Amino acid sequence: MKKNLTKLILALVLVLQSCHSNNSDIIQVNHFNGGSGFHLKYSIHKNLLTVKTDCDLEDCKEEVVYERKISIRESREFISKLGLLELDTLKNEYVNNNVLDGQYTVIYFGKLIESKERKVTIRNVNLPVIDSITKYVDNLISEKKFKLKRFGQE
Repeated sequence: MKKNLTKLILALVLVLQSCHSNNSDIIQVNHFNGGSGFHLKYSIHKNLLTVKTDCDLEDCKEEVVYERKISIRESREFISKLGLLELDTLKNEYVNNNVLDGQYTVIYFGKLIESKERKVTIRNVNLPVIDSITKYVDNLISEKKFKLKRFGQE
């Protein structure tokens, strides 16, 4: 009985790992607009781009509003472009303390991206390297209303 249970657990772990490795995150961008309380969450995997919305209001719930498959070529090109941005030079946080409310963006770099920081937080600041990431993400999104917006662009 113990032997069968061990085999079952091992098989389950292997299945879960293979499912996870097929959808490895490249990048996730959580973009919050403090004034309106509106959130956009962008996830880019090896083969999928997803945009979700949410908000701070009581009746809001997270929902997928845009999704599209990403080709292997697009995925490799995106990773290559991110590699050119010298992400290792990023600090873990950039904050403009002169603005009390505004845009709050958190970028998570997935395991396919070489970077010393796994998470970078940007509050009410424009950074050229982040603008480049924004452009790369925007190039993958066909609907204008779901494209990322930089601080001051709202």
